[in-house]
Amino acid sequence: MRVKIAELRKKWGVSQSDLAELIGVSRPYLAQIENGTRSLSVVRQSAIAKALEIDPSDLIDFDAPDQDDEKYLIQSFRRLKPEQRKEWLDLARVATGIAQDKND
Repeated sequence: MRVKIAELRKKWGVSQSDLAELIGVSRPYLAQIENGTRSLSVVRQSAIAKALEIDPSDLIDFDAPDQDDEKYLIQSFRRLKPEQRKEWLDLARVATGIAQDKND
């Protein structure tokens, strides 16, 4: 799951500073929520949704992978031997439909 605040804020033409002011937080605080270094509380989620005139659930991408899962995959990948990394990458390309020419 990830937050989509920045995307929606930009879509509606609202600056980070303006949104921060509307919801009563500092711009750096809002930036931390947007980039995932600070958790989005239900109270803040409701305030942001109200300020952007959207449903609170629109702020969350429930289909996005969990950040802990992504970190685990990256750490696991780094522990692999080079030939295993190549196999993982090949599998990822097939799974996502991204073909890569070996001459690239």
